[in-house]
Amino acid sequence: MQKFKFKLDGLLKVREFKEKKIKIELGEILREIGDVEEKIRSANTAIDETYEAQETFMRDPSLGQMLQFFPYFIQGKKEEIKNRENLLWALKKKYDTKITELATARGQVKVMENFKEKKLTEWTKQRNKKELESIEEILMMRRNGSDAVNE
Repeated sequence: MQKFKFKLDGLLKVREFKEKKIKIELGEILREIGDVEEKIRSANTAIDETYEAQETFMRDPSLGQMLQFFPYFIQGKKEEIKNRENLLWALKKKYDTKITELATARGQVKVMENFKEKKLTEWTKQRNKKELESIEEILMMRRNGSDAVNE
């Protein structure tokens, strides 16, 4: 008897590949989100350190030109944080979109797997039915053969 062959196996593999691809893209987005969050934390740390350095610097007699550096640096870091937060928002929006794509892809794969399972079950039932018919046919032939010998 021939082996079970699912005619839509190629389509199932394509859908599984698409699901894996989306998972990889989600991983990349999560990595980018983590990087951006780390850069925001480091910018906040740099601002805190700058305030501390400014306080230390002001204790000693120094030139006014040196004090001008601190506000510009802090302003630049705050702008950087603002830009990173905008990037973070965009990445989270992209992440949400990919999550819905992943749910759709998983659904499509699940539908195909269920369809394959259904076809396999039908094929198995049909194969079992044919085997039973063959067995019954052999038994009938044996009975008829033994009846002919008895006569």
